[in-house]
Amino acid sequence: MVVTSSLGRQNVHYRDERVLLGTLRALEAKGLAERVPESAPAAYVGGPLQDRVRLTPAGTTALATAISSPPTRRVPGTTPAPAPTAAKTAARSR
Repeated sequence: MVVTSSLGRQNVHYRDERVLLGTLRALEAKGLAERVPESAPAAYVGGPLQDRVRLTPAGTTALATAISSPPTRRVPGTTPAPAPTAAKTAARSR
């Protein structure tokens, strides 16, 4: 991912995709990503060098944790029924 500046505006790109600047700023604020100034090649011949964005060690750990965690998505209709409470159980047994 790289950050470029043009006409006073910053743009974030990953390959051919645009990334929201707010997303990058949020990652930076949490210490999960950092910019390395002028460490990426220019976007065009004669253009300025770009800032490369890299994960910090904390960002790498957070990503690895997220990747290795099981999905939290539930399939509709598979939610288990709630367990009966003691009051409901007593009422049924009467």
